[in-house]
Amino acid sequence: MPKAFTPKVVTANALIEGDVIYLAADDSWVRTLAEAEVLTDEAVAQVRLLDASARQAEAVGVYLADV
Repeated sequence: MPKAFTPKVVTANALIEGDVIYLAADDSWVRTLAEAEVLTDEAVAQVRLLDASARQAEAVGVYLADV
């Protein structure tokens, strides 16, 4: 039986400041976890991760984190 998908957020570090940032539902980067988009579908999470990873002028070290 496949393991259930754990909800995740897209997180990274801001390129200039180095702060921890999270991807919001409106595609903006936010600095508080409460504002982050919680992803409950694995396929959607992977697409959001790929999209965020392409934004190299804004963020580095993009990954999915469990919430």
